[in-house]
Amino acid sequence: MGKGLCIEPTGVHVAFCAGTGVLVFLDLISHLLLRSYYKHYVDPAKVPKEMNQLKDGVDGFQFIFYVSMLSMDSEIGLNICEALQKVNRKLGETNFKLTVRISKRWDGFRGQVWDEKFVESNLTPYAGQIRKVWISGPPGMNEGLDKAFDNLYEKLGVKPHMIDAM
Repeated sequence: MGKGLCIEPTGVHVAFCAGTGVLVFLDLISHLLLRSYYKHYVDPAKVPKEMNQLKDGVDGFQFIFYVSMLSMDSEIGLNICEALQKVNRKLGETNFKLTVRISKRWDGFRGQVWDEKFVESNLTPYAGQIRKVWISGPPGMNEGLDKAFDNLYEKLGVKPHMIDAM
């Protein structure tokens, strides 16, 4: 099965994916969805211990998910990501943030390129809190983001061992 994502119970975890790279994170998305259910609708004494592995609160676990897809016809797993986003909004949970970029839109707008400038402007607010970064996409995307994190090492506090390019 591999080494897994090596998730830490606290801190910010960031993933950049394209296409089928989303599949790697659907188990985590499902876990967060179930976790919200147990947290808000089940007697705390009946919550399985596996649902308490991640910590809540200001310094708790947070997953920031950047997803890129060619078009809405090629989306994979977006429905469950959007479901978690809606459930969390309704329940006041802040452990998940989703950003979707569509490359071929009907209006021709491509969305922001995920380059060093994008990484810096979007992740600087989390500097020092980031525990893990995953990059799961085509080689060009993986290489560009890997270089961006190399250049932003000091500013974001993301060390090379915290990055997995899959």
